[in-house]
Amino acid sequence: MLVSSVDLGTTNLKVVLYDEQLRVLASRSQPMRYDRRGDQVEFDPSTLTESVLTLIAACASDAGGTDGHDVVIVLTGQAETLVVTDGHGTAVRPALSWLDERAAAEAAELETAFGADEAFAITGEPFPSTTWPAAKLAWLRRHEPASLDAAAHVLMIKDYLVLQLTGQAVGEVTTRGFTYLWDVRRGAYWDAAVQHCGVRRETLPDVVPAGTDVGPVTADVAARLPAARSYRVNAGALDHFCAMVGTGSYTAGTVSESAGTVLSLSMLADDWSFDAARKVSFHAGLRPGETILFNGADSGGVALEWFRREGLAGMDWTELEEGLARRASASRPPAPVFLPYLTGVAPPDFLTSARGAFLGLDLSHDRLDMAFAVEEGLAHLLKRNVDYLTPGADDVDAIVSTGGGAASSFWSQLKADVCDLDVIVPDEREATCRGAAVLALVASGTLSSLADADALARPPVTRFATAHTETHDHRYRLFEDYLDRLYSH
Repeated sequence: MLVSSVDLGTTNLKVVLYDEQLRVLASRSQPMRYDRRGDQVEFDPSTLTESVLTLIAACASDAGGTDGHDVVIVLTGQAETLVVTDGHGTAVRPALSWLDERAAAEAAELETAFGADEAFAITGEPFPSTTWPAAKLAWLRRHEPASLDAAAHVLMIKDYLVLQLTGQAVGEVTTRGFTYLWDVRRGAYWDAAVQHCGVRRETLPDVVPAGTDVGPVTADVAARLPAARSYRVNAGALDHFCAMVGTGSYTAGTVSESAGTVLSLSMLADDWSFDAARKVSFHAGLRPGETILFNGADSGGVALEWFRREGLAGMDWTELEEGLARRASASRPPAPVFLPYLTGVAPPDFLTSARGAFLGLDLSHDRLDMAFAVEEGLAHLLKRNVDYLTPGADDVDAIVSTGGGAASSFWSQLKADVCDLDVIVPDEREATCRGAAVLALVASGTLSSLADADALARPPVTRFATAHTETHDHRYRLFEDYLDRLYSH
């Protein structure tokens, strides 16, 4: 059996072809293309299907063909992007990316209608947002009612691809908590919100567990794919959660950090119970009865990329890494403190007035001091979120870091020192696709459990042991003090 993992990313579409030992046979990717107009971000979903089929075929060709093999196509990727189709599976309008922010008024109306705290207990999301399909559907109800009238299927992006490949309208449970239409603890649609958004219940897909084998591809799809003994589709799971499996961090006590444009944290909860006062997003896990805690802060790697571009005149990453290492070994005055709230509100504080700021800046500081401050500020934001995600002092053993930011040894060590936790960086560029492939191998019976994958072609790791000192505590107290004094009132 071969596994073709499809990652429907926000920036790129990726396909990685694996064998049963999780050895990579081929890998292809291409950028996602959007139509951006102000706060509106859309794309043609039919091009998505074409691109995925093309990438699957290219990987098969690169690997020498798939003839004679059973192939499982497993899906992972983003969640919230909305696609509305007719009964033939044809989109009735362009897809609305999760990046689309047109539904601000409708998100506010959701809070008025249901109350943020009450909705949090149901949806697992602390606050309504323009990101969620619920807000976008309410916008369609108001501005494009004909689109909803024509809808036979109201889908998220991964659901849409399942429909195109198999003809079945099927959703997968780990993505449902990102709709604001799903009762996470009951495992059912939240009928009051569905009705509020003007959606007919029958247009929403049936929901299956993570890693479910949905069934064979349609004859039309099979005819467009390279020769193989058979093709089946697996529903997979959310990209963040697949990455946990792909890096061996799907275990209680390990925080999985995605150090990309957005800072996101995931952790399998142990003996979790709902706490209305703790505004941490919670979701169905990869196995029945499991809960995954999740936090995402927009002010992640985007803040460092902003400073590299605007403050360092586009200095390349290697030069920046070398410069920060030289600075660390030199006798320099303490760096300024940076509050990385360039995109405004961020968990765990949700301070609506927060903005980015350098504090304690003087004439002795140079651009590398400021670059250090940006990386340290993001490490402080990581610590705040780890502490909030896991209130028990001994709840976390380590942080497993993936994404573009994990390539920086200096930054990974700084995170370890600030958080007083070892940071582990796997040498695995496609952790998300690997984790999705594991789900497919478990569903087929090739593996008996998720943990079995750890013994198959496991990627090597680099461990950054914490060298935490009182200086790190002092710097973090400064960060908290500045944040409180500037924005808490």
